[in-house]
Amino acid sequence: MCEELAEAELALSRIDKVPPALREARRAEWQELVDRLVGEVGAVLHADAARKPHVIPWPPRQN
Repeated sequence: MCEELAEAELALSRIDKVPPALREARRAEWQELVDRLVGEVGAVLHADAARKPHVIPWPPRQN
């Protein structure tokens, strides 16, 4: 999951190399994927922290 997130963030960071006609559509797709993966990673970390009472979970991401 983390590798997929890293790849999506890298693709998003290179969006200016995409032809202008496709750029905004691709930007939206990559941003949606990044947001979804960040949510999934956060959910896994939060669930893991909930099972460990001595761990304080990260707060949810604020956009």
